[in-house]
Amino acid sequence: MRSVLAFVLLVCSAHAATYYVDCAAGSDAALGASPAAAWRTVAKVSASTFAPGDAILLRRGAECVGTLSPKGSGEDGRPIRLGAYGEGRLPQVRAAGAEAAVKLANQQFWEIENLDASGGNPYGVYIAADGARPVRHIVLRDLLVHDVGGTVKTKASGLVVVSATHGAGLEDVTIDGVTACRTSQWAGIYVSGSETRARGVTIRNSVVHEVAGDGIIIFQAEDARIEKSAAWHTGLQERETIGTPNAIWTWTCRRCTVENNEGFWVDSPGVDGGVYDIDWGNDDNVVEHNYAHDAQGYCAAIFGAGGRPTTNSAIRYNVCVNNGRSPKLAHRQGDIYTSTWDGGSLDGIAIERNTVVWNPPIDAPAVQMQGTEFSGTRANTVAGNIIYSAVASMMNAAAPVKFENNTYWHPGREDAGWCYGGRGCAGFSEWREIAPRDRFTDPGFDFLLRPLRLEPGAPPAPAVLGYLPAAIPRGRGWLLLMFGGKAEGDARSQLVFLQAALAQYSDAGLDAAIVVDGDPDLPYDWNFGAVRRMEAAGVDRALGIHTAPVLLLVSPKGEIVRRWDGFAAPSNLGLTLKHYLGSAPGDPPLPFDR
Repeated sequence: MRSVLAFVLLVCSAHAATYYVDCAAGSDAALGASPAAAWRTVAKVSASTFAPGDAILLRRGAECVGTLSPKGSGEDGRPIRLGAYGEGRLPQVRAAGAEAAVKLANQQFWEIENLDASGGNPYGVYIAADGARPVRHIVLRDLLVHDVGGTVKTKASGLVVVSATHGAGLEDVTIDGVTACRTSQWAGIYVSGSETRARGVTIRNSVVHEVAGDGIIIFQAEDARIEKSAAWHTGLQERETIGTPNAIWTWTCRRCTVENNEGFWVDSPGVDGGVYDIDWGNDDNVVEHNYAHDAQGYCAAIFGAGGRPTTNSAIRYNVCVNNGRSPKLAHRQGDIYTSTWDGGSLDGIAIERNTVVWNPPIDAPAVQMQGTEFSGTRANTVAGNIIYSAVASMMNAAAPVKFENNTYWHPGREDAGWCYGGRGCAGFSEWREIAPRDRFTDPGFDFLLRPLRLEPGAPPAPAVLGYLPAAIPRGRGWLLLMFGGKAEGDARSQLVFLQAALAQYSDAGLDAAIVVDGDPDLPYDWNFGAVRRMEAAGVDRALGIHTAPVLLLVSPKGEIVRRWDGFAAPSNLGLTLKHYLGSAPGDPPLPFDR
């Protein structure tokens, strides 16, 4: 009988508890065990230690002041969850000048979701690892983090910071569906390991804008990904104090991938000001299938420094349009840029099958490799790229890079120019002596930058695919209309690029909406922002939509001019909008559309 009683007590002690917090109507003298007996302040939560499997839920619509810093750790399979209950807008946690709105220190197995965190100096949400025990399984999901102030002193500052120091371990970090905006501190989303590299980091479905420094960065990591995210209005620091920023990049990263992202309107108080960057100390990195446009600096770069090589890394299948808006940065860096310094080198880099539309305000090479040292035995190649340059300069290449099957075109009167290892080439015929399989010909782009003269057979998009039913309310301008919700994983990803589209085209009359039946909290959980929620029961069937997500582009006349079944890649969506709506206000047109 005693053994049975002991077993029952053991099972009961392992049961997880749920604690409720209502910062408008709760009481810290209550037990916190139900919405009717909710705690009132984040101070009460921060003074409490939680056990594996516990949940702390803040009431939606309430505003809490101070730093939310609960104690305790979960365990494998039983994380501690910090989130929301009720209906309506996300619960707000305002730091009110404190270090951070949400903070964990040397705690693991936490999942934090559905919160609005603001204020803080120098952090919005801060996850710190500096102890002897590795910090494992940190999930930040569907958060709105904004308005972090103060003077920037370190790159490990900003809206969302997950940072390991003093050799601490950091493993299994996921940042999914985070909107991070407006800070005078450095970064939008910053994840960094220490001397012990972070392992298993994924940043996806996230949006960063209006930051002083970098947009989304992963430092000192292994097996990391940044995917289906967007960054714009980065690098807004007025005077360089601690370095120069890019939109989305990695440093000292092994087996790291940056894929299916969009970056634009990127600036810098000094050099860089580019969108993507395989920085020094990287090995086995890939930047692929991304869209980079209208940045002050470059589309993508590969660097070597710190007395070591950057190895076996590739920039491939990216679309680069109208970057190099700054004459200074265009002249120094070009659109595809390699550089080494401080004893660094490159060993085994591949720049492959990128599409570059280069239209800077100064005659500067689209590919700039001057000042690049190579080492080791791996091949270094520039192959299969299409470079359409509105200026005469095409390439400032470094020996011993191999060039193969690249296509160049310059429509102007002056002869296009190449340089290889310091030797200028008088026209393409001399360049052919270096790269006999390259060619100089007009690719004949369609509006999706498909090179029809090189690869004929791409079907033209029909002018009108149908008409939007009159039952769907819409304005007088263009409309991006998405069908999809939480049940479809790519719907969350697509929302990122609807928001990027509105950032560019709302002043030109673009509207965006998502058809969602049920789930009244979805616009808050996913932070729809300026994207409207629309209820239109039965319209999906009328339009022949049987799976989701589906995205439609609808003209002011109600014509459906484009339809994407499944995820619309950022370059495909962005170039379609550029075709139908023209360039975003302030951006130059494509040089062949003039």
